[in-house]
Amino acid sequence: MTEKLTLSVPPKFKRKAAMLSKRRNKSISALVVELIEREVAKEKDPFAGLEAIWKDNPVTAEELRELAWKRS
Repeated sequence: MTEKLTLSVPPKFKRKAAMLSKRRNKSISALVVELIEREVAKEKDPFAGLEAIWKDNPVTAEELRELAWKRS
């Protein structure tokens, strides 16, 4: 199920979006959904935010990542 969302964009952007949509044979809505999903996926780091938890600990988030991936 989908919901309607209205975007306000400059006319030049609308033309570019329409051309890209036609070239990829997808709706502009589908392109926007793909873009947002791709950006959200980039943020899905299970260790994001650990710096705040470990701020007074000499172990860095990168070191924790390395240890966790070695165990997998």
